[in-house]
Amino acid sequence: MEFAVIDVETTGLAAWKNRVIDIGIVILRSDGSRKANWSTLINPGRPVGSTLIHGITDADVADAPAFSDALPTIVQHLAGRIIVGHNVSFDLEFLNAEFKRSLYPVVIPRDAAVCTMDQSRIYLPEGRHSLGACLDRAGIDMPVRHRGLDDAGCSAALLSTYLTAEADGRRTSHEASDRSGHTVLPAEWERAAGAARSMTWLEIADLSGL
Repeated sequence: MEFAVIDVETTGLAAWKNRVIDIGIVILRSDGSRKANWSTLINPGRPVGSTLIHGITDADVADAPAFSDALPTIVQHLAGRIIVGHNVSFDLEFLNAEFKRSLYPVVIPRDAAVCTMDQSRIYLPEGRHSLGACLDRAGIDMPVRHRGLDDAGCSAALLSTYLTAEADGRRTSHEASDRSGHTVLPAEWERAAGAARSMTWLEIADLSGL
């Protein structure tokens, strides 16, 4: 299966009350090579929040589409692919909240996704697990800009590194624990593929029909 590596920038940290303002998606082939990428700013219908972090201003999103308007293209890029992100639970929480607000009755389960932060505990030397720290430990010279497409590209580079390491039989650990104490196993993408295949993505021609 192919991978859809995602990153969202938001107005805050709580998905139930904050909104997506920027989304980037990088499509990788099953071997980790890049196939395509796409991104858009999103007008959240409210102030963008921490401009000092993501650099996005209210003026930047004034003419951007609402999430519901961008939804058909987002679904087109995600459907049938394994979702990947750094701390992917955060991205999924926001995507699923925006799906619900847009009356799109699909929920992406965590087990259909791969977390490049969790997998760093298997394939990278010990250290911090932020996106920038993982890139440094992987020897990847890419800046973390806190923008959707840029950071999705960083996560995509990490995933490619993990895929190569697994193919070569290189692991720094055969089992680890994430920051919540849950077990992290190698090659999470192999298990995620089954869950991703079982998902039913609804095609969107016109959201007014939902």
